Amino acid sequence: MHIETLERRTHSISLTPLIDVVFILLVFFMLATSFTDWRPITLATGTSEAAPGDTPPAVVRVDADGTLHYNGSASRDTRSLAQRLNAAIEAGDVSAVIVQPEAEATLDVTVGALDALSGAGVAPMSLATGAKAEAP
Repeated sequence: MHIETLERRTHSISLTPLIDVVFILLVFFMLATSFTDWRPITLATGTSEAAPGDTPPAVVRVDADGTLHYNGSASRDTRSLAQRLNAAIEAGDVSAVIVQPEAEATLDVTVGALDALSGAGVAPMSLATGAKAEAP
């Protein structure tokens, strides 16, 4: 009796699906990861009322192009402005710093100014919104 045997096929394992899965995971983790160093900007809340005899706050206006205005002078150098503000706070001429963005100033420019002043050690700081306040 003659029994015919079929030849076994050899199945090769394809690596293409494995490579696809690894690539999708790589893309997912690249998009989900943040490479920036986040640090908080401490702002005063402004919930308490100032007494009439207190020193006034310094108002720093932020233009749309990122120019900072303080005491009638315009500056893009935040380090020198921060030194002036810190000296005024230490001397007791200024009680706090209020950063006031103009209507055309974008959020990016405003946060950049807050970050630069906070990084230079200016405190206490608050953010003005709404109606325009006059600089003292």
